[in-house]
This record gives sequence, structure tokens and C-alpha cells, in this order.
Amino acid sequence: MKIIRYDGWEDIDVQFQDEFYYIKERQTYSNFKKGEIKNPYDRTVFGVGYVGVGEYKTKENGRFTIYYQQWKNMLLRCYVKAERHHAYENAKVCKEWLNFQVFAKWYDEHYYKIKESLQIDKDIKYSCNTIYSPQTCILIPQRINLMFTNKPNNCGLPNGIVRQGNGYLAKYNHECLGKFDTVEEAYHYQTKKKKEVIVELANEYKNIMPEYVYDIVVKYEFDIRNDKNYVA
Repeated sequence: MKIIRYDGWEDIDVQFQDEFYYIKERQTYSNFKKGEIKNPYDRTVFGVGYVGVGEYKTKENGRFTIYYQQWKNMLLRCYVKAERHHAYENAKVCKEWLNFQVFAKWYDEHYYKIKESLQIDKDIKYSCNTIYSPQTCILIPQRINLMFTNKPNNCGLPNGIVRQGNGYLAKYNHECLGKFDTVEEAYHYQTKKKKEVIVELANEYKNIMPEYVYDIVVKYEFDIRNDKNYVA
């Protein structure tokens, strides 16, 4: 940080010496000497994210805004090791979304009102995607997003598939869908049932969700090759 304009102890402009070269005007020399002039481009959130400069606030009326909560939680999942599970393995946030202002603008433009919370999803639009970005993410109702949750197991088989004798049982919730010769066949019928339930649930939101979000959800295809629990 250096002084680029000086008009007395109570009126200086400073420029931060980083990649952004942001200028903060009408600061005091006293705060400059004490290092108390804050740079909005400092990566203060988990060492990667920064608030930036723009119209979107991190707090209103003493509470974090929904924009900031969603942004911070996204960074938390990607960059705080203790918070990761296999769904976020190798997950990253694109360069532009490390700037809170850019993310908040995208969220604001894609927000739609529902009774429950909206969640940011990175891998329904593009299966196995690991990058949070405006090109890859959608905002989706929590109930629908939970349908795509794939909890880790140590069985080497997709969730809902159980080895029995020389075959495989396919289950969905508490319903047994049958016994099959191969894990691939069992997976086909298990995910076929799961997709029917997802489409039925999506239809409840058809007049609420944007059309493109609805289309992405109902056109999703499960593929055993993308199942992280499956060991061939």
C-alpha cells in the first residue's frame, strides 16, 4: 500500500500494491501508519475469497446476507479440508467467483422464491463436474438436490445395490425392486425408479422453477461409471 495523493493528515488516497491496484480515497495518515486501511481485495475468506467492491453487502441489519452465506459455504466445502466429503473431492471455485461481488450478482439474477432454501449445485447440469462456476451451476430446491445425494460407503457397490448369493438386489428406500444377475442391471432398475421419483418431485416445482432448471433435472441420466462408490 502506498500513498498516491496527500492533502494533509486527514485526507490521503492510497493504492494497494497487489494484482488489483485498488485505490481507497480520503483516508487518514494515522490509519495508514497503523495499517488499519482495509483492502477489499484481500483474500480473507479461507485464504482464497475476497469481498471486492460493489453493491452487494455481506451483512444487513447485523445478519449475514443470503448472498454471503451461500458464497462462504461454497468456499468452505471446497477449501476447508475438515468440511469435505467425497462429493466435494477435488472441487474448486472458478476464478471469478472468488470475488463475492461477482458471485452475488449471479445468485441475484438466478434467484427464485420458494418456501424452502435454494442450494447451489455443480454436478447435475454436468455430471462429475468439479468446478463451481456460472456455466456449470444451477440453483435448485433443497428437496430436489437431496435426491442426488450419494453418500459414501465401503461396499464397492452403488447405494441401493446389495450382493446376494450370485446376484444383486436392487432397493429404493424400503422397496425391493428385484434380484439381478449383474450389478449394472441392478443399477439400471434402481436408478430408473429413483429418476421416476425425481421427475415426480420436480413436477411439484414445475411452475416455480425456471424452465431451464426443470429441464436439467428431468433430463438427468444416472451412469454407474460416474458413481464414486462403485468399484468395477
